[in-house]
Amino acid sequence: MKIIGLTLVTLVFAASCKKQTINKIENSIVEGEWKVSLYEDDGNNETSDYTDYRFKFNTDGSVTVQPGMLTVTYAGTWKTEKDSDHVDFILNFATPANLEDLSDDWEVLSESKTKLELEDVSGGDGSIDKLTFEKI
Repeated sequence: MKIIGLTLVTLVFAASCKKQTINKIENSIVEGEWKVSLYEDDGNNETSDYTDYRFKFNTDGSVTVQPGMLTVTYAGTWKTEKDSDHVDFILNFATPANLEDLSDDWEVLSESKTKLELEDVSGGDGSIDKLTFEKI
């Protein structure tokens, strides 16, 4: 009986922690603009593909991206979601190709008011992609 009670307490605590993490991310990410400070695709550092890109995450789940000095703006979506054992940060872009590369359900490794570290492990080959946003 004690094991069942302890398991229940552990599950409630884990769910509570995930909800707190989601709230912290959702409150922080919508403040100001963010940049990609790291993007690794299967071990290849492709951070330079996002030099001077400014990401603005909005409370309605939209995200706009201004690449460098260009006057064009790209749009996408974002959301946070509880997974079975972690929190996901989900990005979706239709264009251009380098932003499409960021479209994924990223596992949140760490978060703060100024930094969001994400990782995705491919189900197919086990390759690891990393993405880090830092507040500008």
